[in-house]
Amino acid sequence: MNHKVEILRTEEFHEKEPQIFRRIYSGEKSGKIRFCKADRYKNAVTGTFAIPDKKHPSENKFTFGYYMVNEKLIFIDDGDTVKRIMRGMHDYETTEFFLFDFMEYILKEDLIYLQQYEERLAKMEEELLEGNMKEFDRKILLARKDLSALSSYYEQIEDVGEVLQQDAAERGSERGSFLFGLFCNRAGRLYTMVQELKEYSMQLREMHQTQIDVRQNEIMKVLTIVTTIFMPLTLIAGWYGMNFKNMPELKSPYGYAVVTVVCVFIILVEIWFFKVKKWFK
Repeated sequence: MNHKVEILRTEEFHEKEPQIFRRIYSGEKSGKIRFCKADRYKNAVTGTFAIPDKKHPSENKFTFGYYMVNEKLIFIDDGDTVKRIMRGMHDYETTEFFLFDFMEYILKEDLIYLQQYEERLAKMEEELLEGNMKEFDRKILLARKDLSALSSYYEQIEDVGEVLQQDAAERGSERGSFLFGLFCNRAGRLYTMVQELKEYSMQLREMHQTQIDVRQNEIMKVLTIVTTIFMPLTLIAGWYGMNFKNMPELKSPYGYAVVTVVCVFIILVEIWFFKVKKWFK
């Protein structure tokens, strides 16, 4: 580990730097980190990271704080997130470049992850087109929650990069300002990609709703045709259900057969008419 980089637990940092601790965790309910941020404070930069878990972005986050001052960088982490990230990093002489590489490493696999997420949505679209809509509402809801969490994360991490870029520029570090500018651009591209995925998920949801509407329309169409076919028969049944003595065919031995033939004829005429009007398609 770089001798200028230190990892402390929350209690240790609180005892060592109580004033800076309050600044880092200001606005954080009960000291629980909820988002990424960066604040400039005299000759120091403080802030927090809340990195979504790629398996469940909307549910779990890896959180820790940081404090950079006078070529010294302190991470405040009660877990092993920072140590795990630092295992895959190089050592640097300046904490500024170390922090830049640290943030770059955080986004290292994110482009591939978002491409895989897009493939998941494409697979959901294929299943939807095949008529397999089982648990689709739950799946698309979880996808939208994940994408919303990622969208907020990339927007926040881009803001962090802008603060660090401004800090480097005011300290006269042209290279640091340039590097953090590149980081902002990268985070911005990831944010844009997530927005496109959110729009894609909205299109899938609308497609699903369209299919539901089509199915309901088909059901209503069948019910309408059946109702229309039996409407004249209902009229005949109601007409002959009246108890009048002098109704035609009431006492005729062939009355029942005549009414039956008339009903069948009416049904055939209606079916023929519906086919001509292409109501069955």
